[in-house]
Amino acid sequence: MAVIDASVYVALMNVQEQAHTRSWAWFERVKRAGEPVVAPAILLAEVAAGVSCGAGDPALAHRVTQQLRRSKAVELMPVTLALAERAAFVAAEHRVRGCDAVYLALADQLGDCLITLDEQQLERGAVVVDAREP
Repeated sequence: MAVIDASVYVALMNVQEQAHTRSWAWFERVKRAGEPVVAPAILLAEVAAGVSCGAGDPALAHRVTQQLRRSKAVELMPVTLALAERAAFVAAEHRVRGCDAVYLALADQLGDCLITLDEQQLERGAVVVDAREP
């Protein structure tokens, strides 16, 4: 199992992203192996923001998030109070942005790795979980 960060999902969806090819190769490899890919439910908002800001197309952002919501490729996990408390601890202790801390906390809670393109998650998050690039 792997926790996927919004940075990787946005790269998967946008062929213009520099990391598109390697993100797609990683995703296909994981799915072929039958490994589940999970993310906190905040992935919907983060993907919407990334696509809308990056492409300048709110309608496209809505379509991508609806596709993500209906898809079985990524399991969206609820942000429970326990997860939010763990994320708050991670954010405070490791000086990680709030939403980024949620991804790290979920990976920690599940005992799994975080797949991200975010430098701060890779550097500071490595103290919490196995944080790696696709």
